[in-house]
Amino acid sequence: MILPPPADVEAQLAAARRDGDLDRYLGLLAGEELFVPIRRVDAHSILDERAETFPNVYFETGGDEFLQVFTRGALPDLGPDVVAMSGALDWAVDGVGRHERVVFNRGTRGEWRLPGATLQPWLDAHHDDVVPLEEQVERLITAPYGHLEGPIAHALACGAHLAVLNAAPWNVLDARRHDYVAEVRGLRDWWGVPDPPAWRATMADLIGDGYALTPGNLVLMLRLRFAAEYGLTSGEFDPMTWAELVDRWCAENDAAEQAGELRDTVRRVSRCEQRFRADGLVDADGFVTTALSWDVGRAVNIARWGLAAGYCDALTAELMVLEAGSLARRYHQSWADLSAGYLMGRVLHAEDDEFGEWYPAAVRVHHQLLQDPGSPWVNLDFGSLSEESDA
Repeated sequence: MILPPPADVEAQLAAARRDGDLDRYLGLLAGEELFVPIRRVDAHSILDERAETFPNVYFETGGDEFLQVFTRGALPDLGPDVVAMSGALDWAVDGVGRHERVVFNRGTRGEWRLPGATLQPWLDAHHDDVVPLEEQVERLITAPYGHLEGPIAHALACGAHLAVLNAAPWNVLDARRHDYVAEVRGLRDWWGVPDPPAWRATMADLIGDGYALTPGNLVLMLRLRFAAEYGLTSGEFDPMTWAELVDRWCAENDAAEQAGELRDTVRRVSRCEQRFRADGLVDADGFVTTALSWDVGRAVNIARWGLAAGYCDALTAELMVLEAGSLARRYHQSWADLSAGYLMGRVLHAEDDEFGEWYPAAVRVHHQLLQDPGSPWVNLDFGSLSEESDA
């Protein structure tokens, strides 16, 4: 099924520009992540902490210079030597003098050239309307220029949890539509991925030859096996019997040293499932089949970020995303099943029994993706793929 028409801020900006409605135009920009072109060499100076400010890539026309600012969908291809940084509207035009000018969405129907003498008074009067980047979260964004159906769209939807949480379009796989500095820094600082070899190794660990079965996935897999042997569902399998059978499996498979950790993991999974039932993540008698989707969801996003950081080419990123989507379909039965598994993996990854500050937001994203009429999980069937090509 094709997704309903996505929200298109570029079209809304074009309409405001056509009507000459400056308040509506700037009001739209005030709620968006905005991108400013920067030379790649200067981006690396910032990453190496050798620069606190950066020289923008100005647009010149008729002897005049304009600071260029773009919404994500309007970002042009400015060549391999130019990347972008992003922030809120006040950040994007910070330091623009009264007689300097900014061109918004140059080359589109929404292009508008405005002087600092117009922008600063508007920002002063509408300070509370500007949404800081750190508050632009939990947004379900479907980009009209992204993948809307077919295998790539389905695979990208498997990583929708992180995309929605970060207010990024879930359906975009495009190197230029990112904050280059933020993606490189995020991969390095949050994921321990500073370069292409580390990116390849991480992808192999998540969905490739380097994958190792985690304790969580092992005990979940064993529960499915034990339940089948006893003619039960996993939901009917009590934790005490489950732990005892895990002990027996360890003894029979020369894995006695794992028994303690696996018994503890059974306890943790059982406790998580109780919380999941209370929060509507699974049915009242539901259970989690596998936490593999935690690896799948991360793989989709690390593939996206790796492409943006220049750690792989577009074809490699696409193949990685497709592989992640294939794994998701192989081991999960539905979007709800995939989401519950993702959250189980996230909880177990924390290595304690606390549902941290991240958890309420993850629950909200889960319900949004399963209920919002514009969600890919509502519009894309989990078990089958369209034969048509991607948008």
